[in-house]
Amino acid sequence: MKKTLNGLFVLLAAIIGLQATAAIPTNYYNSALGKADRDLMVSLHQIINGHYEIYYNNLWEKFKTTDCNGNTIIDRYSDSQFTYSTDQCGTGGYNSVGDCYNREHSVPNSWWGGNSTTADTMYTDLFHMYPTDGFVNGKRANFPFGDCANGTQWGTGKLGACTHSGYTGTVFEVADEYKGDFARTYFYMVVRYMDRVGSWTNGDGSKVFTNNTYKHLTPWAISQLLAWHRNDPVSDLETRRNEAVYGIQHNRNPFIDHPELAEFLWGNNTGAAWTGSATNSPIISTPSNGSTINVGTNTGEGVSKSITVKGVNLTKSVTVAVTGAGFSVTPTTLTAAAVNAGTTISVTYNGTTTNATGRLTISSTEITNYSVTLTATYNTGGSSGGTETVETWEGCATGGYWTQAVQGHAFSWNFIDAGIWADANRNGALSCRFGKNSTSTIEMTQDLSDGVSKISFYAAKWSSSEANPTLQVQYSTNGGSTWSTAGSCTPTTTWQQYIFNTDVHGDVRIRIKQSAGARLNIDDIAITSNPAVVEPTLTITAPGAIDAVQGDASPIVSGTVLAENNTQAITLTVDGNFEVSLNKVNWANTITLDPTGETYYVRLKSTAVIGSYEGSMVASVGNKQVYADVHGAVHARMGDVNMDGSVSITDVTDLIDYLLGNSTVIDEEAADLSGDHSVGITDVTELIDILLNPAATMNKAWDAMPTMGGIFIENKCDGEMLEIYDMDGNCKAVVTNSGNSTVELPAGIYLVSGDTHSRKVVVK
Repeated sequence: MKKTLNGLFVLLAAIIGLQATAAIPTNYYNSALGKADRDLMVSLHQIINGHYEIYYNNLWEKFKTTDCNGNTIIDRYSDSQFTYSTDQCGTGGYNSVGDCYNREHSVPNSWWGGNSTTADTMYTDLFHMYPTDGFVNGKRANFPFGDCANGTQWGTGKLGACTHSGYTGTVFEVADEYKGDFARTYFYMVVRYMDRVGSWTNGDGSKVFTNNTYKHLTPWAISQLLAWHRNDPVSDLETRRNEAVYGIQHNRNPFIDHPELAEFLWGNNTGAAWTGSATNSPIISTPSNGSTINVGTNTGEGVSKSITVKGVNLTKSVTVAVTGAGFSVTPTTLTAAAVNAGTTISVTYNGTTTNATGRLTISSTEITNYSVTLTATYNTGGSSGGTETVETWEGCATGGYWTQAVQGHAFSWNFIDAGIWADANRNGALSCRFGKNSTSTIEMTQDLSDGVSKISFYAAKWSSSEANPTLQVQYSTNGGSTWSTAGSCTPTTTWQQYIFNTDVHGDVRIRIKQSAGARLNIDDIAITSNPAVVEPTLTITAPGAIDAVQGDASPIVSGTVLAENNTQAITLTVDGNFEVSLNKVNWANTITLDPTGETYYVRLKSTAVIGSYEGSMVASVGNKQVYADVHGAVHARMGDVNMDGSVSITDVTDLIDYLLGNSTVIDEEAADLSGDHSVGITDVTELIDILLNPAATMNKAWDAMPTMGGIFIENKCDGEMLEIYDMDGNCKAVVTNSGNSTVELPAGIYLVSGDTHSRKVVVK
């Protein structure tokens, strides 16, 4: 006989208790460092988003891991001693305190409309699901948490009018030892579901949540929850629960790991960058480390961008440097005081690369590994691409200081105390002379319809004895009703050119006005048009969700990026556990698409770890960017109960151990082989059938089932010897006869083993 089960079936080791000092996973919160306010909340959301969803019916089993002291439920609404396995109840079955415990949504589901039949991770999120006294839970109903000094006592809680400033409605006050627990629960919920929390306003939800600010909590709720948070610090019980939920959902409550985060988002440290602790170490908070800054488009004269640099607790000066052809920065050294107060640097791009990239680095003896990606473009459609028209005054009448309309060589002007002369300062035969008054002006009488990108002219004092003149170069986009200044200059005795860059589209006219000094000459006024550049339109179609099986190649989904009025290559970037491709062969985080757009493909980078994944896609061209979200999930293979990537006999033993109430962590979805949305002994039998009868056409040759005092076996194979093992791997009985047999055995869990046929787990 083949001994196929010898030594394979053993019970797992005893439960190893979680330690209150369990370490936070290395680098878990790194992406949130240096962030402040909304940026900090977004980073934390991205860290804890997409947790592994569990079945609502399996919450009872999870409470065994998260909220039990031995076999006794830890109840935060009463001090009743509920037995985990026997004192459960649903929405009824209780008449007084201590009757039974149920599943409490600490953020009432009526505020947001969740139910057990919809696919909603929030409905079963263990970070706000608690086992609580059913009767007291009913009294709490859907009222907010809050202080109510004179409330009616129910269990260890009170129900009554709120006595915390800012709200007078009915609230439920929990015992002091759990107030911080629930405050940190609400902080977690705001961050985890920040994209939805603004709509949780049904009923009394509007008294707690709001969409008027990224903080998503009403002023009184912030004050109330912060008070509970500050007065009831994180306990060992909370820390152990955080670890237990992390083991199930694969995400954490940041406000248990780092209680100070509440102060950075809602309390005394708002506006400051979080550095990983309540006491700030020196950091750069702005710009964000690893971010991307677009300097702009160089249209021929260079382009500059002012960037704010702000830090926290710096004591040493920092050095600023850039790399990348065409990029420069000034200044290159900043004092610690200036950075702590917030200062600016100017990054300039003078290159001619269509899509240029560089890197801005900020460093000191206190600051390391801090850099920002720089991008810039070069587009000759600006001043270099416009049409230049030069006003030369050649052929004009000469003499006099006029206040009248003058037709120049190229444009019509209104002269005020100015005229045309054959002075020494000129290009060609004639130049314009401004009079002795400090208010001389020449102003266009009509609009230029194609905008202005650059104005230049030659100018000099009429003689060295003249008072130093000042010229203001101005433009108007409303027919001369109002004027904007493009710049000013103070001509000297040297005949030279002055240049002023503008970026004005549409109808515009020019005025050159003297605001100080005396006589001067001006000639060759060159005006470069600035035809409106048609902005490209960019759209992105999000890909479908990706559902993968652990260890298998990821399915591939597709989307599209389309562009109009675009001549530049499009960049498509994806973050998270995703990668993109144009041909399903070459995969990367960033790819380049044709200017008109293309179909792209997305897959998960890795399917090794079970869980839900969220990512963002960015399609960009020039300064235009569009976004799309991408979602994926890695599921355990059906039957891969222990999530090790394969289906084997160890999954059977782990599943049985789980059903016996031991600490084994399993994947309920993979264990629910019967498809009844619960995990039970029928799933064990289905799992063994999968292992031993992988072909759907293979018929079972025998079956076994519990009967009064024993096991009833139908052995259809003549001469087949069946061995019956307990879960310690000990042979308890041998059946040799074909036909029906009954074997008397003590109550327990057994496996029936044959040479070539299926085996069933039998529970008595």
